[in-house]
Amino acid sequence: MNLKTELKKKILIVVGSTGGHYFPGITLGENIRDQGSDIDVVFAGERKIRNLEIWEKQGLNFVSLEVVKRPGKKILFPFILLQATFALVKNALFISRMKPNLVVGMGSYTSVFVGMAALLMRKPFIVHEQNLVPGLANRVLNFFGAPAAITFKETARFLKNTIHTGLPLRKEMLLANSRPEDFGLLSNRKTVLVLGGSQGASFINNLVISSIPLLKKNHYQFIHIAGKLDYERIKSHYKKEGINGLVLDFSFQMPALMSFADFAIARAGAGTLAELSFRGIPSILIPYRYAGGHQNHNAVWAEKFGCITMEEQNATPETLINSLLLLEKDAKNRRRLFQTALIADTGGNLARYCLEIIGKR
Repeated sequence: MNLKTELKKKILIVVGSTGGHYFPGITLGENIRDQGSDIDVVFAGERKIRNLEIWEKQGLNFVSLEVVKRPGKKILFPFILLQATFALVKNALFISRMKPNLVVGMGSYTSVFVGMAALLMRKPFIVHEQNLVPGLANRVLNFFGAPAAITFKETARFLKNTIHTGLPLRKEMLLANSRPEDFGLLSNRKTVLVLGGSQGASFINNLVISSIPLLKKNHYQFIHIAGKLDYERIKSHYKKEGINGLVLDFSFQMPALMSFADFAIARAGAGTLAELSFRGIPSILIPYRYAGGHQNHNAVWAEKFGCITMEEQNATPETLINSLLLLEKDAKNRRRLFQTALIADTGGNLARYCLEIIGKR
């Protein structure tokens, strides 16, 4: 190994197992490389995401971590303690081997033990909190001394030592400017974007296809990201109903698709809200009820910026269509209001903060 390689500084970005966690992490890595070209960026996460197409597609360096999930109620405490100790030691050895100058935890339980190991070893470590109300993992790490970069300004009341950076927005989102015709859609119809998160959402899928018979068929068209499990079923339903739509299981072209969407029906994950608000797409939000209920708080916040929130238990085809009509009635004002939300990091704020910590600016 030559001297230049040895002196090259390294940032380790620890990501969770859903697109909502690893996409902002990947964007952070890109921004770091743009601002500090001599920085080595390494991504770490659970083994189950090691073979995701995106790591190879973008030529990213990904390594697997030893992770302990939140234990179930029936697991005995001595076993939990033993498992946690093992994970802490393994992560400490991992950090010793990797020798990062900074470790960044992008949230979720994946960050806990590598973060604790970094703090115990006095390695620079920060967390990024996506949601308005922090999750348990980031609360614990912040309590033990990790500074927190936050997406929502309001999150500062829940954590100490915070800096408001926003959520890193991928560059493609800033530059995308496509037309419906580019994707086989029509320019004279209102385009509704249906999102269920990176893995799809059967509840939203079923609600939307149940609402289709109530729509004016020649007024709306859909971009429907259905997820792998529901893809074939949803696609055949659009064809059967004669509704113009682009149905996909997943798409790396979301920035382009969002660039011409008029409305959205989506979950209320922070990444989704950052992208929708940047584009100013008036949205109906159906928050995911589980995972600590974080999306409920995000959705309530988004109501202040013209979005309509609908809880699953109250969501029917009729209420969905009525909400869509309400958005359309005041679309221009809602679009303008949503764009004032300012939770998207479009200027590399988090990357700049990371580089300041390791003295590379």
